[in-house]
Parts: sequence; structure tokens; C-alpha cells
Amino acid sequence: MSKHAHTHREAKAAKTGWSAIEPTHVPATSTNALREAMSIEGVPLTQFNDLLWLMAQESGGAVNLRNPKSGARGLFQLLPSQYELNPGDVKSFGRAVEECRGGIRYILGRYHNAASARLAWKANQWI
Repeated sequence: MSKHAHTHREAKAAKTGWSAIEPTHVPATSTNALREAMSIEGVPLTQFNDLLWLMAQESGGAVNLRNPKSGARGLFQLLPSQYELNPGDVKSFGRAVEECRGGIRYILGRYHNAASARLAWKANQWI
């Protein structure tokens, strides 16, 4: 089994009237946390731009962001069934590096690389 095993999200309809959030709007603390998480998870820096772009779309770089409707949380908006991908499960929320690690594990487990996840996000406005 893959190091980044996970459960899949239910498919949902794509959003309409959407425009991308520029990664330059992500706070430096979240950007630095992503770099650190990538190092810990052994993810090559060649995937950084795509992971940062995905973070920008999912949370704008806001640590511990919560979606009250879906229960999604964190920098990569993990659903409750995916919280276990964080190193500390639910206790990881509020810790940017751990939220990034959970998001990386989800993305690599489902899409195998960040570029594929970005293409899926652009097609559906969710990963």
C-alpha cells in the first residue's frame, strides 16, 4: 500500500463563475510551512508550485480554516474522513506544517503528483 493511502472524496459538481486565487496571496508563514512539510514528506521541490497553487485555492493559506457545511479543515481542506492523514489527526489543525503534511499525503495518495491534482482542481474546482 502507498505511503500516502487515503479515502476518496465523493464526487460533486464543479463550481461556476470561479477564478483562480493567486499563490502570491498565501501568507509567507504558510508558504514556508509547505516547504518544510515537503522536506519531511520527501516530496521534491519540483512539486512546490502546484502544491502552493492548490493551497491557495483550498484555503488561501489560512491555517485551521473551517468549512462549517462540509467539515473540511486546514490549509488543504481535508474532510473529516481524511483528518487521519495529518500526523496528529485532528490535533494537527492549527499547526501549519502538520496541515501541509496531511494535504500532501492526500494529494499524493489520490493523484500521485501535485500537477495531476492541479489539473483535476481546474476541471472540477475541488480535489
